[in-house]
Amino acid sequence: MKLLLTSKTLMLIFIVCATFARSLCAQVRTEIPIAPEPVGSGARALGQSAFIAVADDATAASWNPAGLINLERPEASFVGAWKTITSDPSSADNNISYIGDNWGLGEINFMSYAHPLQVGNTDVVISVNYHQVYDLGLELNRTDFNFMTHEKKSRSEGAISAYSLAGGLSIPSNPEITIGASFNWYTQSLLNDYVRQVKTTTQWFDEKGLLMASSTMIETLDDFRGHNFTFGLLWDAYERQENLLTLGLVCHTPFTAEVEQEIADTTKSTPDIGRLEIDFPLSLGAGANYRFSDSLSMAFDVQWTDWSEFKHEYAYGTSTPNDTLAFRLGGEYLFLEGARESVLACRGGAFYEPRPVWDDILPVYGLSAGLGWTMREKFSLDFAYQFRWGEEDLTVRNTNIDYGIEEHFYVVSLVTYF
Repeated sequence: MKLLLTSKTLMLIFIVCATFARSLCAQVRTEIPIAPEPVGSGARALGQSAFIAVADDATAASWNPAGLINLERPEASFVGAWKTITSDPSSADNNISYIGDNWGLGEINFMSYAHPLQVGNTDVVISVNYHQVYDLGLELNRTDFNFMTHEKKSRSEGAISAYSLAGGLSIPSNPEITIGASFNWYTQSLLNDYVRQVKTTTQWFDEKGLLMASSTMIETLDDFRGHNFTFGLLWDAYERQENLLTLGLVCHTPFTAEVEQEIADTTKSTPDIGRLEIDFPLSLGAGANYRFSDSLSMAFDVQWTDWSEFKHEYAYGTSTPNDTLAFRLGGEYLFLEGARESVLACRGGAFYEPRPVWDDILPVYGLSAGLGWTMREKFSLDFAYQFRWGEEDLTVRNTNIDYGIEEHFYVVSLVTYF
């Protein structure tokens, strides 16, 4: 059976629980189970969830580059992350059985160096960054009971990351307004030799349970190339004594990436190799951050992603995902009383970040918590934890699947000031 893969197919593969792809020059079909998600940057931001209008550390390069202007001294940062995921798919079709899985993976979440400059009468901050953008790890096991038992086990590994050069500056005539921009070059993660690799093992058993045949297919996406821009704005709309209201806007421009696809099959002597194009959508975000005092602040974000521009043509028809609208709410409390050399911070938040899955939406909810310790003039150490969950009766390739997922996300960051 042939699967038609257009330039818009692969981005949808990135967000479905089970879908198909094919080499541009091969007459094969590969089931590629992927459940990715956009990955936020930094323990402080992820601890309080909402960060578009806060963005006052080096991770502003990915959240809102206008916030880089808040950096007063040169600084270097490193952020590591670990995630454990549990999926629990099931089908109402008696001929199909899914097995729940759990797996874990670690990644370099963010690295940067930022340096403030004075250009004439204008304050400028420049930063170079590396940050993980998409996590593409997943395991999915499926059994079909038809004329013979057919078991398929798939495991996906990889991530999409970006190198970026970002800058923020203040406007001398309107010091309450800052603007920023980031140029992002996308590639595979530093910890992988490819952007994604999917290994699928298929076995056929007769009615007595004896193995009749087996095959292994490995699809590798490599040499990933793409770039776009991120534009940001921050406006201190209201300030009175300790109170401050800051509004933020951010735009991640759409772009098309190229990637090499290789499909190796044990039933063939040579792999099939092709070149794919991947379209990524426009995303717009807005946020507000209100500082009640020097110790307490609350933030709220809303982010829209233009998924409706993507149509997936496949063997059984055409699928068009819906736009998604995400909401995040969070806060931070600083323990300043009696603090001279160090400051402790406590953070928390909640969010709703839906993921499009073909014509359906998987609602994903989450809670976050974080702690921070800053030694003035020296370093900051931050920890964050997020718990995400979602469950929905989805329609994938004309099959109803009750798909549930739980994720535990741990992040630690170290920032050194110079």
